[in-house]
Amino acid sequence: MLSKLSINNIKKSIKDYSIYFFTLIFAVSMFYMFNSLDAQNSMLHLNKSKMEIAAALVMILNYVSVFVSVILGFLIVYSNNFLIKRRKKEIGLYLTLGMSKRKVSTILVIETIIIGIISLIIGLICGIGLSQFISIFTAKLFEVDMNKFAFIFSTSALYKTIVYFGIIFILVMLFNIITLSRYKLIDLLTASRKNEKIKMRNKYLTFITFIISICLIGYAYSLLFDDALVVMNSKTLIMLICGALGTLLFFYSLAGFLLKIVEMLKPLYLKDLNMFTLKQINSKINTTVISNTVISLMLLLTIGILSGSMSMAQAFNNDLKENNLTDFTIRTNESYQMDENGDYIKLESYNLNDLVKDDNFKNVVKNYVILNKYVDQNITIEKLLTKQDIDELKKEYGDMLSLDGNVNIISESDYIELMKLFNEENKIFDISDDQYLILCNVDFIIDHYKNAYQNKTGIVIDNKKLLPATDKIVNTAIENYNAAGNEGLIVVTDEVAKNLELSTTLMVGNYISNMDIDNLDETFMKYIYDESEGNLSIRTKLTMEASSVGFKAIVTFIGLYLGITFAISSATVLAIGQLSESSDNKDRFRVIRQIGADNKMIKKALFVQIAIAFMLPLLVGLFHSFFGLKELNSIIGIMANIDLTTNIIFTTLFILIVYGGYFIITYLCSKNIIKENN
Repeated sequence: MLSKLSINNIKKSIKDYSIYFFTLIFAVSMFYMFNSLDAQNSMLHLNKSKMEIAAALVMILNYVSVFVSVILGFLIVYSNNFLIKRRKKEIGLYLTLGMSKRKVSTILVIETIIIGIISLIIGLICGIGLSQFISIFTAKLFEVDMNKFAFIFSTSALYKTIVYFGIIFILVMLFNIITLSRYKLIDLLTASRKNEKIKMRNKYLTFITFIISICLIGYAYSLLFDDALVVMNSKTLIMLICGALGTLLFFYSLAGFLLKIVEMLKPLYLKDLNMFTLKQINSKINTTVISNTVISLMLLLTIGILSGSMSMAQAFNNDLKENNLTDFTIRTNESYQMDENGDYIKLESYNLNDLVKDDNFKNVVKNYVILNKYVDQNITIEKLLTKQDIDELKKEYGDMLSLDGNVNIISESDYIELMKLFNEENKIFDISDDQYLILCNVDFIIDHYKNAYQNKTGIVIDNKKLLPATDKIVNTAIENYNAAGNEGLIVVTDEVAKNLELSTTLMVGNYISNMDIDNLDETFMKYIYDESEGNLSIRTKLTMEASSVGFKAIVTFIGLYLGITFAISSATVLAIGQLSESSDNKDRFRVIRQIGADNKMIKKALFVQIAIAFMLPLLVGLFHSFFGLKELNSIIGIMANIDLTTNIIFTTLFILIVYGGYFIITYLCSKNIIKENN
């Protein structure tokens, strides 16, 4: 009997359950998709280094999934709370007819189980289907052959999804039982007549609050542009607190401002049902301030996480090829030994010329260049720039960029050999004893070096003034790396270089054959470490590719996982809030209809009310994102040549599509709630 009643209740309220169903199905399918990577790894046939990175990615996503499940759990409980609130009168009638609270609780439990099972099945089916696209996406990220692609099914993701959402549904059942036990019959029967207590605010206090909110937000922005995102100290915490508190006070004072402004515009205020709509919006300010603040900040996180992660992944992908011109880089390490007095003495560096004499080295390496880097303590990045460029860089990047570090110097002969090894003879320029060149591949500083070139002030090395040999900066990498890392390297003639202090020595070169390159790379790395007893470090093209792919995969998956979760959560909270408000205002719309308002006017008023509710937190979130991402763009610009603009546009479009979909569903469901025959 109770089971049949539960099924009938679900059928009867299917329209009310639509957003709840959609949220559950989406949560289940997304959770399965992002936890199915274990099965994808075996399908992709990754090499050893990429398999280790994929395993690390799976482990990280496991931890992220716990965080996501907590967010989704709160979201589902919040959505379920709307359904309980919507059915208070129905529950009151059950109790009035003699049904015990235990039986009513049983009905709610059965309904939760049925809804949970249906949404879990549909969500898993959608998740299994969508995970095939995730597999293709993963294969492209890890750059593997798709010829062996096959249907993917993850047993562990299935079990994990069932367990996590089983726990969430149990919590929903307990929440329903506890909520029902606290209700009094009179409260259930009269719930639809109770309105929120409206606290009238003094207009002067509202104005002061608005000014304070603008000041707090402005101060947070000033801290943001003063490197608060970079230093990560008390300044960062103050920025976050001021930004959040300013946003809270902004929403607190905004409704009063909107009402006063529109009231002064009498033609607009008195047109159609605008007066009613504005009063409706203003009446809910006490319960929407916090939710609007949270939604705006979640939107800021969503746009930042999605656009930032995609841009970082793109940057590493673009820089990988340009910064790995050879198969390996070997660098000498500094080593120290304590003497009898307890002082550390720097030991002589490992001689790379000894390494090349070994037959094992000769059997593996095809060609190489040993590069000696020298230093003149008086030559820093600042000495290579004009005062105007120094001021511009400090103003734009602040503490993120250090200009007082020494710039390494190499000889002309090493430079020529290096360009030949890179097959870039077109980048070779002749220089004389009173000239120098600059090698650099960090785009944001190259133009500043060019200005100093054109200024012809020159530099002084070993008490000798040198002028630029050309007006061109040689844009090139020097050693294997997964991002542009050559901030500046000076080339002088061998005659000038021989008098300078040796800083470090490195070797760049290529293997003889690419056959079984994975094992060759691993064996060669082990040989270098064993041969030098740790006094040499090595980076290879393969390890750089693996680390780049790993970083790209991690930031992309975590960015998508969290970004989509935050976007859907924000839209769901807004939708549920508006549905709850429509349910509360059902009688008010009935009164408006009785005094002469036609359906067209009522639908328009409802549409405007929901549109404003969706638009306000979205606009504030986008406004915060504009300034936040502007600073993030500058930070990323130092590490890689990438512009966030394109990804910000795509992310914003994604947010608008998600919000547009939820807005339409919310409007249609709300329209059904306030229908006269309901």
